[in-house]
Amino acid sequence: MSTHYKKQRRDFLKTLLAGSASGALGSLGQLALMREATAAAPAFGDYKALVCVFLYGGNDSFNMLIPTGVDSRTGYAAYAAGRSELSIANNPLTLPSGNLGFGAANPYYSNGLSGEAYLKGHYPLAESNGFELGVNGVMPELARLIQNNKASVLANIGNLVEPVSKSQINDESANLPLFLFAHNHQQRALQTGQGDNLDDIGWAGKIADNWAGINNGSPLGLNISYAGNDRMLIGRDTSPIVASSGDLPEIYDMKKGAYESHDDRRALFKALAGVSNNSPTGYISFDASRTHQNTDPFERLFSSASTKSQNVFDLLSTASSEHSLTYSSTDSYGNELFSVPSAADLGFSAVLKGSFIKQMESVAKMIDMGVKDTFRSGSYNRQIFMVSLGSFDTHSDQASQHPLLLRELSLGISKFQTAMEELGHSKKVTSFTMSDFGRTLGNNGDGTDHAWGAHHLVMGGDGTASAGALKGGQMIGSLPDVRIEGDDDYSDKGRIIPTIAQDQLNATLCRWFGVDDALMPTLFPNLRNFEVVSEDVDSAYLESLFG
Repeated sequence: MSTHYKKQRRDFLKTLLAGSASGALGSLGQLALMREATAAAPAFGDYKALVCVFLYGGNDSFNMLIPTGVDSRTGYAAYAAGRSELSIANNPLTLPSGNLGFGAANPYYSNGLSGEAYLKGHYPLAESNGFELGVNGVMPELARLIQNNKASVLANIGNLVEPVSKSQINDESANLPLFLFAHNHQQRALQTGQGDNLDDIGWAGKIADNWAGINNGSPLGLNISYAGNDRMLIGRDTSPIVASSGDLPEIYDMKKGAYESHDDRRALFKALAGVSNNSPTGYISFDASRTHQNTDPFERLFSSASTKSQNVFDLLSTASSEHSLTYSSTDSYGNELFSVPSAADLGFSAVLKGSFIKQMESVAKMIDMGVKDTFRSGSYNRQIFMVSLGSFDTHSDQASQHPLLLRELSLGISKFQTAMEELGHSKKVTSFTMSDFGRTLGNNGDGTDHAWGAHHLVMGGDGTASAGALKGGQMIGSLPDVRIEGDDDYSDKGRIIPTIAQDQLNATLCRWFGVDDALMPTLFPNLRNFEVVSEDVDSAYLESLFG
């Protein structure tokens, strides 16, 4: 192969992948690189979905779920000593039994300022749930989900290759994840399922590769992202559908049936891709003599990808237009379920961006279409979604910025859970949070810095812990020593060493989802490192998470 040919090929592939992650070209570029997968999909007779909520930047979970106990190592005093003026007050707040009040009637309200509301207090879980954490006051919906057994806490979880102790770190014998504390590397490790290999494909992408023909061969496949073209959903042979909340992906000015000009343009597009066709308008037609003959291999690749892309977008557009979805349920303020509360409603001077709430609304609709097979596949059984909420890298101005993020997170997951319950899908769907890393217990004067272990959330079920559904309302794992330079501090900044591996949670979720145990070593090669009982890989799973 000539150097010129190699360069042409490389530049062509770069062009395909350079498209917008939220629209047609992002999906088109990934579709272009698909190969025919060889593994067969399991024959499922039910529907299940996983929803990954990625909190980009590294969420400060110790200010989301606050230690409230009296233990000198794990309790409130040790936390507050490190956090200083950024510590949440050990002030129990009362959670209303009904809808929240507006403005000053919010339980966390403090002079209309999000920063003061953030530090005001917490909703204690010790009495209701039996573990000594409190939910930040700006997250009343999350507190309700936990108290109603519809969400659980994973305590001190993080990216690990194998269990690590402080003594191993001190004597440099610890097998640590690569590039610990670096955003992009930790995001990649979490999404590939390998803390010691950053070059692999995504673990959800591997599932799609091994489940060829899933959902009765629907062109939508398994994975759908509202968070861009992130690695977790990308396989070697398969790729996710990449969409924007609210707007279905489409190729510009080529929506089927929208306008005559769109239909004519679609006919021309097909002809350029080598497909003979007639426009439904009757104005133009392309027989074999007027259809482009693709002889160059790159042209054929692009034409195939273009055609696949257009077919997927047509399927989504048709299904969405045929699927009417309204909710009788309201949100925690009594407003329309997926509305974004105003600053006045929230009792803040600043507004929420609302993008995360809209992503969750889009996922809810896609799940309902999947369960009811609006896509007309004949059997739609499994979906994995990825959504995101960003700007958690709170090195500065944390007291003003973090409460807005936590408020939207609380609202978004609560609205989504309410939708799943109304639609009858709550036992079929499990959602979970991930984030780059936790943040330091130490306070840098205006915020917190990159750290390691953190608390995370898993949500789903109907609160009854029925067989096969999430057992909510519990804390899995144990609270860490939060003292600066304490037994669980990586160094002297309050970088907490995790005691649960993200791989353990992800493997447990995948087992619930229907992934065969034989595939787990491919998805999470380090899972056996976390066996509690030697040579018993089952002991590495978090078996108490589901009923």
